[in-house]
Amino acid sequence: MSRLGFNKSVVYHGETCLGELDVIPVGDKQFRFPNNEIRIHHISPISERCSPLSVLLTISSSSVRCKLESFSSNVKQELLALHASCFYDLKTAVVVIGDEEVHLVAMGSKFQRFPCFWCFVVPAQLYTACLGMLNMRCLSIVFDLDETLIVANTMRSFEDRIDVLTGWIGQESDPVRVAGMTSELKRYVEDRALLKHYAENDAVTDNGQTYEVKMEEVPINAAGNERVVRPVIRLPEKNIVLTRINPEIRDTSVLVRLRPAWEDLRSYLIAKGRKRFEVYICTMAERDYALEMWRLLDPGTHLITPKQLLNRVVCVKSGARKSLLNVFKDGDCHPRMAMVIDDRLKVWEEKDQPRVHVVPAFTPYYAPQAETANAVPVLCVARNVACNVRAGFFKEFDENFIRRVSEHHYEDEVLNLPSAPDVCSYLMPEDASFVPNGNISGPMVEGMNASEVAHRLNQQDSRNADLKSDRSQPLVPSTSIYGPPSFRSAIPSDKPSLLGPIQAPDLWNKQRAGFYPPSHATASSFSAGFRPLVSEAKRDEAFLGYGVPKKYLPQVGQLSDVGVAHNQPYLNNKRGSTDSGNINSLQSSVSIEVLHEIAQRCGSKVEYRSVFSPNREWRFSYEVLFTGEKVGLGMGKTRKDAQEQAAENALQSLADKYVSYLISRSKPETKDLDTESENGFLWDSDSD
Repeated sequence: MSRLGFNKSVVYHGETCLGELDVIPVGDKQFRFPNNEIRIHHISPISERCSPLSVLLTISSSSVRCKLESFSSNVKQELLALHASCFYDLKTAVVVIGDEEVHLVAMGSKFQRFPCFWCFVVPAQLYTACLGMLNMRCLSIVFDLDETLIVANTMRSFEDRIDVLTGWIGQESDPVRVAGMTSELKRYVEDRALLKHYAENDAVTDNGQTYEVKMEEVPINAAGNERVVRPVIRLPEKNIVLTRINPEIRDTSVLVRLRPAWEDLRSYLIAKGRKRFEVYICTMAERDYALEMWRLLDPGTHLITPKQLLNRVVCVKSGARKSLLNVFKDGDCHPRMAMVIDDRLKVWEEKDQPRVHVVPAFTPYYAPQAETANAVPVLCVARNVACNVRAGFFKEFDENFIRRVSEHHYEDEVLNLPSAPDVCSYLMPEDASFVPNGNISGPMVEGMNASEVAHRLNQQDSRNADLKSDRSQPLVPSTSIYGPPSFRSAIPSDKPSLLGPIQAPDLWNKQRAGFYPPSHATASSFSAGFRPLVSEAKRDEAFLGYGVPKKYLPQVGQLSDVGVAHNQPYLNNKRGSTDSGNINSLQSSVSIEVLHEIAQRCGSKVEYRSVFSPNREWRFSYEVLFTGEKVGLGMGKTRKDAQEQAAENALQSLADKYVSYLISRSKPETKDLDTESENGFLWDSDSD
């Protein structure tokens, strides 16, 4: 190897000169130490089981930056001792340059060319944090709060939702939808009464038993130094907690519904006193509100200690996307070692989306039965996913990656280094072409809006103050060692802000003729107050999306059978001849979109629930629930395939139900159908 072009650098440990090393570039990359001095700041902690090379290959965004060796025939013993100590004790020598660390990894040599090192550059403190996690077989998990783990309401948000539902019920003529909205209204009214009693009396009565408030001290708040004691009532059998964000202002009283099975998930994360995951929160809520909601979820501070709390609860401004780089801005973890639990995928930056496990939105008022529809609750499924991700990651890391890394020597080409495991390899990615878990919309946002929380926390007189909406954040450039500089996009949130103001019922009713139910799709939906409107004629023309007039819609209650593949013919073509293959001509992704469109036009909801698959070859099995009733079942080798098959079978089942309903109608009515103008489902016609 030619020595021409190599930079000699003097090595110091503190003020002690250890000797000289030649800096050898890797490929066409040039790397220089400041002033040609390698000043070792400190020695990294001793690793218990992971070699430094395996850790750095896992957390470094780039490969080896340069190599170090000595061409001198008279090498100082101090350099040889440094190399031997790092090599046998699994340590690195660390050079600090700005907010980055250069780690000198002692390598074995095929030709006994000692001392010799490979150099990696990572953000400050990242190596130490990830080394501890990998030694303990621990990953990171990031939770969203609202509609993922909790739903919270104040008196005002309850009253807004009750007013809206009352207006809808007064305008609705379909008895089935009226019954559904009436049940939802009843749940809101009951919880409002509970919250009102708590706010006025610091006590509630449930099933004849009275519960008094207990004063709970808040270990830390957004200010970080104020002692706060809040009056709290916990009703564990109902998964309800009542608290007061500002203990001095009763109008800041909040009723919080915790998602069922949270305790099962929480217990798994800290079972047997051993941390399987480091826990973080990333939410679009106001900070004091987020800290209090998390305190209610983790009252014993077992998942996040008080010292960690302010750094680990990350609040994202309205309009900005969530980012794992922002969550781990202090060098606590690498995104490759993290997974996310959220009910929205698109609120995350695109590069983080493969690491998101999407759960159905928690809707305890609109669809309380959704949490119990399956034998395995939603958060238990999330627990199982987290367990499988961790097991898969460390199986690969321990059994393959560490072994392959140990086979490399100083002289080897760095292009042939093995790839480190990544959490996203063990999560099933969601396809952007369809709505995750069938969660396209609900009748209204069930929880509060971050702007309302912030207003109530800062108000002096809550009765006279006006709600203020958050402003979208501008594009903010950010740089990171994980990748090139990028702009954090200022986009609307896929999920409404946490306590969103709802349009007054009189305005809703004025637009009732052509409105679509408020959707979870964008944050601006409630900020503007309305969904886009269409004319009554246009809506009727598009009812069910495929030319079926509204009067031919069957009652939802008639849809009870589970849809599976049928052998009998069920659809006719435009000429009226039987064609059992029409539905199969639809592509699977189209079937999913059609099913969601039907649900949206009906003001209903489609849900996909994972069920046990008896077939080892078809690992995934999903059933489709339409207004809470099973209408389809599908299996596949992937989650996407199973959901697509379930959607297709659900359409077959719905088509059969609709056809049966139409046949049962009088013949003069069925003659009104214009089979030649239909653009989707094809229906039987009694005329030739």
